[in-house]
Amino acid sequence: MTSATAPTHALRINPVALSQKVAQQLDRHGNGDAYPAMVVAAEPTWSHDPVLALPDGRQARIVPCVSLLAIWDHLVADRGDEVLVLLTDIPETSLGHGVRSRVFRQRVITVEPWDLVVDAFGAQVPDAALESERWAGPALLDAMPPAGWPRLATTVLTREVALRHLAAVRLGLDRRGHGPDDLDVTTLLRWSAEPGAVEAFTLLRAEERTGLASWLVERFGGPARALFALVDAGRGSDALPLGLLCEALWSNQMPEAVRAQGRVDQYFGGLQDDAAIRGLAQAAVQMVGAMLTDRDNGVRRQGHALLDRAEQLVVQFKAAGSVDHSPILRTGFTRRLTTAAQALTVGRSGTALNVAVDELAEHRLAQVEAERVLRVRMAQRLVRWLGTEVEAPASVADGLRRQIGQWGWVDRALNHVWAGEDAHPELQRAFRTVFDRAQQRRRELDRAFANRLAAWAAAGPGNDGDLLTVENLLPRVVDPLIRAERPVLLVVLDGMSAAVAVELAEELSQHWVEYDPLAGAGTGQRRALVAALPTLTAVSRTSLFAGALRAGTQATERQMFAQGRWGPGACVFHKGPSRGGAGEAFAGELAEAMADPGRLVAVVINTVDESLANGREGDEAGWQLSDLGFLRSLLDLARSSGRAVLITSDHGHVLEHGGEHVKTDDAASARHRTGPSPAGSGEVELRGPRVVADGQRIVALWDPSLRYRPSRAGYHGGAALAEVTIPLLAYLVPNVADVPRGWAPVQERPPEWWEAQLPETPADAVSVPPPASRPRRKAPVVVGEALFDVPQQTPASTARPAAVDLVAALLATELFQAQHALTPRRVDPGKIEAAVRALVEAKGVLSTAVLAQRAGELPARAGGFVITLQRIFNVDNYPVLSQIDDGRSVRLDIALLRTQFGLPAGAA
Repeated sequence: MTSATAPTHALRINPVALSQKVAQQLDRHGNGDAYPAMVVAAEPTWSHDPVLALPDGRQARIVPCVSLLAIWDHLVADRGDEVLVLLTDIPETSLGHGVRSRVFRQRVITVEPWDLVVDAFGAQVPDAALESERWAGPALLDAMPPAGWPRLATTVLTREVALRHLAAVRLGLDRRGHGPDDLDVTTLLRWSAEPGAVEAFTLLRAEERTGLASWLVERFGGPARALFALVDAGRGSDALPLGLLCEALWSNQMPEAVRAQGRVDQYFGGLQDDAAIRGLAQAAVQMVGAMLTDRDNGVRRQGHALLDRAEQLVVQFKAAGSVDHSPILRTGFTRRLTTAAQALTVGRSGTALNVAVDELAEHRLAQVEAERVLRVRMAQRLVRWLGTEVEAPASVADGLRRQIGQWGWVDRALNHVWAGEDAHPELQRAFRTVFDRAQQRRRELDRAFANRLAAWAAAGPGNDGDLLTVENLLPRVVDPLIRAERPVLLVVLDGMSAAVAVELAEELSQHWVEYDPLAGAGTGQRRALVAALPTLTAVSRTSLFAGALRAGTQATERQMFAQGRWGPGACVFHKGPSRGGAGEAFAGELAEAMADPGRLVAVVINTVDESLANGREGDEAGWQLSDLGFLRSLLDLARSSGRAVLITSDHGHVLEHGGEHVKTDDAASARHRTGPSPAGSGEVELRGPRVVADGQRIVALWDPSLRYRPSRAGYHGGAALAEVTIPLLAYLVPNVADVPRGWAPVQERPPEWWEAQLPETPADAVSVPPPASRPRRKAPVVVGEALFDVPQQTPASTARPAAVDLVAALLATELFQAQHALTPRRVDPGKIEAAVRALVEAKGVLSTAVLAQRAGELPARAGGFVITLQRIFNVDNYPVLSQIDDGRSVRLDIALLRTQFGLPAGAA
């Protein structure tokens, strides 16, 4: 090492490096004195423990000496069994012979940084590039960690390795669980936001601060250049919030934005490097965006604090009018809310609305403000629905089918939109406009359904056709399972509506496969039951457990259920008996019953019904599995015991959405009355054998906005579709080998308007009846007054002939035939044809269970069947056919299928 590389100032040395140097000197030059006095040329400051442990077990006392007199005083003083180490910056020639004669080796021990640094890394020499960084040796010596630098496997210490380790220490990466290999632009910017981090960096020696910053700029380019320009200007802690502001300003070329850019330039100390500022801006958006959604609460809080500071800078630089397009600033999010509100108010499901909502969802705050964005999405969906033509229900069966498949989704969206917006007045007005229009259309549908319901109720039991009613659920669905010795769990979510059911079904699809228990040889579809009348728990739930129309109490339900033909030990658990003690999800008696495969177990969960009294905590609309008591734990138990699961209710409900109180003296519930006066506005008279009340007559409210009793969160007892329709969700575990006879998997997809981009069309009232110019479907079969007809479905053999053409073209290709011949397990071409056709008809996505069912494959072989299809279609590993949702669904890329197999463009 040449003297030219030695530092020109006194060296600052840390305890690790000093211990290493002292031990090295004692080992190499020991003269028999175990505890000598040693003078070391170094900066005469020491803020560490004055007693330093040496590797051989001895102790050294460290004393900084700023004068010759101080050195002399310590040399002549008594000292114990300690090595005395005196740190001084006095030149050796100024010490004098008397001092030198009393110290170790009669000289001042100089510290050559590279010798210690290279040795600490376990190397032999530094490379030329590192050695040329004159500042780096003293810096690496001063920054040496308590455990020393990590030992390397190479003999040469390179500039990249040494400076990465130095930067990691100086930037405190270990405090966030990072190391030298994690150093990048993200960690550099994150460092700038740590409290006190930039201030600590400015306390480094000027040479090290300049050298380390230069290396980081060299390594990470423009963002680092802009960051250290801010550090030099005393504003380094503002790097991230200023970057957020710059992203908005530098992407806006309007005159006002350009003027604001000039003001910001001064903040950078006159950097004059647009590329560097843009680089910092882009990195800041990515960095803060990630912080806002981090799992760590502290990181998220810091992200929001940076956003707050950015908004302060917007005001400081008078840039409020230039940043409303920002993808991360709150100003930008608010502007996108405004745009979406304006598009919603127009009320057309066109491009402007779709673009506005998509841009809102793309904002970095969209995930943070997920509930607000969801409500805008729900309003958008209602506008789409209003843009479609809707026929009034032709019968009770038709009403239930469309409530469970279409209008329950409308109710779900209405509930979210009603929950509203707390801070944006224009969005509040838009929500009210959309809600009122959609609610009015729903009201017209309920009016039409009430008329059908009145005629159907008068016809009485025995004239239901194929319509599933609450009292025949046990005979028609549960009894066949019992006779087949299939263990069953029946869950009654008291008060569950179609809107609640569609949300619950979405979540359950992650772990269960939904089936249609009444599909027979047809295609599976989600079913609904008709509630008993009036739609009250005491009537409808009792009728469910009794298997016949009647009223009663919990005691009646237990007695009738136990006495039914559901096998020995059939039992129903209500709220009290099903609850466990401390540390238990549910009672031991319930767990014991679930463990017995020969017992039919029914459990009533009242969470939804109870919420109608006083509402739920918080203002978020919708229901998740975690909101429904111990249902999740109960389903886990059913899964482990191999039970089929039926989830249903006894009635639905309507929610309080600013309704009107109708005063009456004969109210029997919030939604029905029993007096002799005829039905008035919003009411329907229901009479006949289906009505479980004195005289087999009630007057019920069909209008969901009316009630007879004081305001609550929600109501039931009336004749609205949401009250009368009872969802039925039937589940088996995936890949079950023995599917019950007549069961078929349900491919229940949201209505087209829920996700599809519909063309811009007028959206007004319900078409009751539809315009004469509109092609009518085949007239339904009418019995009496169109009571229980079910609209006929298009036969599979005549549906979508275009899809058949695509499949036929595919099967005729030589490539398909060659791929099919190469499969280890030859699959019947008929099954392949059926599977592809089903996927094409479903627009490319089907659940694995449904795909197997459509292809005629056994459910237990569904997984292997899909793998075989992948071997055939994924030529050269291109993902023509892929599994998604953790294998629960299959996706066919139709465009890629055409390309890979050379199919004609006309085939579809």
